[in-house]
Amino acid sequence: MKDDKKPNLKIIGDNSASGGRYDDAKIIGNGVIKGDLECVTFKSIGDSRLEGNLKAGTVKITGSIHVEGKTTADDIRVTGDLNIDGDFQAGHCHLRGGITTKSGIKADDLSLMGYVTVKKNCEAESFKADGQIKIDGLLTADDIEIKTYGASRISEIGGDRIVIRKGSGSSLGKVIKLLFVPSSWGNAMVTVNSIEGDDIHLSNTRAKVVRGNNVVIENGCDIDLVEYKDNLRVNRSASVREKKKI
Repeated sequence: MKDDKKPNLKIIGDNSASGGRYDDAKIIGNGVIKGDLECVTFKSIGDSRLEGNLKAGTVKITGSIHVEGKTTADDIRVTGDLNIDGDFQAGHCHLRGGITTKSGIKADDLSLMGYVTVKKNCEAESFKADGQIKIDGLLTADDIEIKTYGASRISEIGGDRIVIRKGSGSSLGKVIKLLFVPSSWGNAMVTVNSIEGDDIHLSNTRAKVVRGNNVVIENGCDIDLVEYKDNLRVNRSASVREKKKI
């Protein structure tokens, strides 16, 4: 609930304001907030910058924002670009555009159409991405579903259900590639050191090791070793150098 004792903050145009504790905080234009910001709702339309940490209940970004500290929110929705220097922690996170963080991500559910670049680990209960992913650490979630539209790289993947497939050539896929995917990111292949899960279904994936209970290897895969407990199915056009039942 909102606390009537806290003021609201509004920045319009090319202006700045000090951080602090607010009820509603809003930026329209090229605004700068100097210092940590804590608020119930935060909205930014345009190109803004926060020189500190952001803590909010609800965050809505249209355009781009650079947070020089960490970001914590219950619900965050971005149409554009979110650039964070510190950790990112959220309940529900819906991105249409991109997120770049120099640290890690923790979320209950993360839904992405665009790109994500993470220097450390990415942890979620549900991770669904249409676009491109670059994660230097571990991607872990109960449910992982990736549709790749360009070259992606993830150090390690762990989860219960893991699905990786090439994005379709539909009209939606063309829009994703045109609006959100840098042309320099190459072909739609996900490169991973290791993948571990219960149910794994892969296409267009290059991996050193895949370990799971039930594993399906489809078109476009190049796997060094597959270790499986219950079932393994490999498409004839896929490359698996070694198969081992454990």
